[in-house]
Amino acid sequence: MLCASLANTLWPAVPVVLAAALAWLAAVLLWPRLGRQSRVQVVAMTLLGVAGLTWGALNGAEVSVGRALSQNQAIVSMLASVGLLRLLNRPLGEREPELPRGLGTYVRSMLGVHLFAAVINISALVIMADRLARGTRLHPEQARLLSRSFTMAAFYSPFIAGVGMALAYTPGSSLAALMLLGVPLALCGFAVLYLLARLGAVAGIEDFRGYPVHLESLWLPAALGLAVLLAHQLRPDVSVLALVTLLTPAIVIVVLLARSGPAATRAALVEFASMRLPDMAGELALFLSAGVFASGLVAVFAAGGAWLPFAQFDALAASLLLAATLAVSALGVHPVIVVSGAASLLAPLEPEPTLLALVFAVGWGLGCAINPLSGTNLTLQGRYGIDNWALGRANVGFALILGAAAVGLFHLYAALAM
Repeated sequence: MLCASLANTLWPAVPVVLAAALAWLAAVLLWPRLGRQSRVQVVAMTLLGVAGLTWGALNGAEVSVGRALSQNQAIVSMLASVGLLRLLNRPLGEREPELPRGLGTYVRSMLGVHLFAAVINISALVIMADRLARGTRLHPEQARLLSRSFTMAAFYSPFIAGVGMALAYTPGSSLAALMLLGVPLALCGFAVLYLLARLGAVAGIEDFRGYPVHLESLWLPAALGLAVLLAHQLRPDVSVLALVTLLTPAIVIVVLLARSGPAATRAALVEFASMRLPDMAGELALFLSAGVFASGLVAVFAAGGAWLPFAQFDALAASLLLAATLAVSALGVHPVIVVSGAASLLAPLEPEPTLLALVFAVGWGLGCAINPLSGTNLTLQGRYGIDNWALGRANVGFALILGAAAVGLFHLYAALAM
């Protein structure tokens, strides 16, 4: 699938439906890896999407099965490509007999988790949580820090699925503008976490065991982010998703060759394809089914003249959409469903694309923090025994604070750009 998608990006004569067909085949083969909750969401979205497509076709809407099957193909390919970054990770602090402790360690862990997550996605969460849980159980305070720091990367990072989906569903949106808005919101989140620790809201902060992240280890996130931004400036006609999908394998292979030589590089790539790529079974199925769901909604709206919740999409509408996203996320509805549905529903309003993309990105990040069934919280539950429902509830207050800050950001952007 990834190779076919890269070929389509480089040579448009290669049909995107080829990559989509391979993606669906992979999803079928990997179906046994999905948990029960993931299966329910995937089946529900797919059936609703098929029903929408059928109803739309029967009522005069133009329906394309190929477009429905490949709706989120670019996002799925980007996630598979970014997964290669795990091959460059070298375990940190393996020889340290004792993890560092205290407020300073709390802050370094917060920043380290976030910056690594901004590039290598959920792999950063697993790598750091494994180190923290070595020889003991992951403490709930550590899980909260990991969950909150990780999900804030979705405010701006093009390597996170939420941002990829936000950009894909808002044609004309600007990655640079999204980052200029999302990074300050993430900094606000860091300030909130730091103040909570200083004010005693983090139990046992003096004895907090953190991950020993060093500044020299952060060259990869910085280099990749800079490469994507520069490439986007040079080739604005190529989507950010396509640039990430193209640049990541190239950078990974070059670094592996320089570090280990051809034989080791080949072995690492074979191991990645056979052992690690199947780990994204849940994401693969979720995004493919969400594409069918979104296509079904588009068909229904095209045929029936859909109801519109707003007369125009302004800062107030953006704030209400964020509130709705957080409300349904707390109940266990994945943000991917909200993005798919809202993008289709609001399309007739022709919303300002960057504002809508920002709402989707912020809603994704905060929604995944409070959603007990998000990939983040399910990973912490499945691997480390953390109560995912309790973790989601514990993050609600944090999400409401940043949600309020985001509302102010929406109004500021609307005042300057609209």
